[in-house]
Amino acid sequence: MSDISGSYSTPSGMTGAGGGQMLRITGMATGLDVDGMVKKMMLAEQTKLDKVKQAQQLIAWRQQAYQDIIKDIKDLQNSFFDPLTPANNLLSTTNYNSLIASSTNATAINATAQTGAATGTYTINVTQIAQSAALVSNSSLNSQFKVTDPANWGGAGKSITFSVDGVDASPIDLSGFTPSGDNSKDLPNLAAYINNQISKNTSLNGKVSASYVQDANGNNIIKFSPLSTSAIQITSTGVSDITTLNTNFVSASGNMKLTSLDSTLNTNLNLNLNYNGKDITVNLDNSAAGKNGTATINDLITAVKTATGGQVTGSFDDMTGKFTLQTVNTGSNTSLSITGNSLTAALGFSGNQSKQGLDAIVQITAPGASSPTTVTENSNNFTLNNMTYSLNSTGNSSISVDNNTQGVHDKIKTFLDKYNAIIDKIQTKLNEKKNSDYPPLTDTQKSTMKDSDITAWNTKAQQGILRNDNNLQKLLSDLRSAFVSPVTDATGKNVSSVYFGSYGSGAIGIDTPSGASTATDGDKISISDDSKLNNVILNHGDDLIKLFTNVATDSNGKQIFNQSGIFQRMNTILQSNVGYTGTTFNNAILTKYANVQDDFSINGGAGTNTLPDQIYYKQLMITKMAAAMTTKQEQYYKQFSQLETAMNNLNAQQAQLSQLTSG
Repeated sequence: MSDISGSYSTPSGMTGAGGGQMLRITGMATGLDVDGMVKKMMLAEQTKLDKVKQAQQLIAWRQQAYQDIIKDIKDLQNSFFDPLTPANNLLSTTNYNSLIASSTNATAINATAQTGAATGTYTINVTQIAQSAALVSNSSLNSQFKVTDPANWGGAGKSITFSVDGVDASPIDLSGFTPSGDNSKDLPNLAAYINNQISKNTSLNGKVSASYVQDANGNNIIKFSPLSTSAIQITSTGVSDITTLNTNFVSASGNMKLTSLDSTLNTNLNLNLNYNGKDITVNLDNSAAGKNGTATINDLITAVKTATGGQVTGSFDDMTGKFTLQTVNTGSNTSLSITGNSLTAALGFSGNQSKQGLDAIVQITAPGASSPTTVTENSNNFTLNNMTYSLNSTGNSSISVDNNTQGVHDKIKTFLDKYNAIIDKIQTKLNEKKNSDYPPLTDTQKSTMKDSDITAWNTKAQQGILRNDNNLQKLLSDLRSAFVSPVTDATGKNVSSVYFGSYGSGAIGIDTPSGASTATDGDKISISDDSKLNNVILNHGDDLIKLFTNVATDSNGKQIFNQSGIFQRMNTILQSNVGYTGTTFNNAILTKYANVQDDFSINGGAGTNTLPDQIYYKQLMITKMAAAMTTKQEQYYKQFSQLETAMNNLNAQQAQLSQLTSG
């Protein structure tokens, strides 16, 4: 160890040779080195101050060590216990499923295999998907026309005459449009041709546009949309598909007022419907006492959802101009009907209408089966024989189910590797011995050293900073107990046929270390037998899930621990020590101790003795001691100043005596 024990920091306000900011001229009469003497007289006080600063530095280092461990634990917690990332969450039962299902037509038919599903190839044929009971308005609220044949819109004599605010514009000529016979090209080209002709007409340009739409039933439609507030109509045409004349164009949306569809809808409106055998009256008050004529299509959609408790929804398609009511649930057990009135007529419905939902019809040939089994399901998402199917459309698919024990094994191993790295770090800190030859450096000591030497010194000075720390020892003890304690039900019986350990037919092959390493690695958990773990994953997946993720049914603290699965226990322990996932500043045990200052009192002693509190206490002492040192230092200088004055008077008297005697 370097011999720098004789160096001390300089107290605040020391002057002259002793340092400081105040310029003093001392010792002129006495010949004394006043600054040097004051400095030596202050050494005892400076030593006391340095010891408090060193104590504060040790607490700050301890805080940093705590924060480093907390960061690692939070990383572990966020990586393996975050409910927002179920693919890695060890509390999610899907992470212990060793079966992988892959579909040859996943966009139409997909499936996931649960524990217990048969491996092999499943042949799936979907002839019908489940559908809700849906009522779609018969006519569009938009100004649009069904195209029966693009050839009807082009050729000699074909034109359309539009009027703007009651004044006919020059007809637009369609004679130049020649279809190719390919509808996928002709229909968009027809809309583009019409728009090109409109742009050449100064009366129409910027007032109206055409677009091509294909609705859910495959109907090809040319839609006309007004682009201004002007009233636009078709007054005459040679196109046979255009059957409605002298009607203002409308481009409807959910925000359209109902009175724009029918001016008489400014009253208390009722929509009478029946869903799944239940009669409901949907009320929307559009009278002066209610919406006062401002109610929109979207307001009606909201009213339908509210009146049916979300069991029936409404929607409006801006492109097709069609209004739809449908049940949320699918299947033949769903039904929906409406009674026609002025409101439904304005929305495009023709009188009373009703519809029933449809079941999914699926043929499944399981592995080893010679013929398919036909099943009907009221939902497109269902589970049969531990296979969960998701149907998006009709079609065929082959689904292969294979074992992947290695995937589950690797997830567990990845967690244990990261867990053990943290345990090793904590155990190292707990067992690390303090080196008393390396106390924290004082400011004066640092001023005489190289940066590299300071770093090396501080590294040794921080050794043993967390030795035998109670909080960390309890954390390790709790975590170890989470693994080794049996998981039981309310009667004390094991919830699973498999158990933590290496020995016995039910052991999962995960254990604490044995042998000579136990003294230093006793709190680590590792895979002791890969074959046993893989066997449990493959053949006892449900029991492994219970062992790891079982949720307690009791409310008593001890019973909650006993009944909770291993990873459920760990999650609770981590939450108690560092808080919930996604949080950093909280009142959990370690986090509060390392980061939360409770005491802001003038004299200290009002907090919970967290590390920030302790740092605060030391700072109060440092401030108080520094102030006392400044006062004491000034007192010493004042005394020496008085001595200087006395010496000056004595010298003056001697000078006078000398003059008298010399005469």
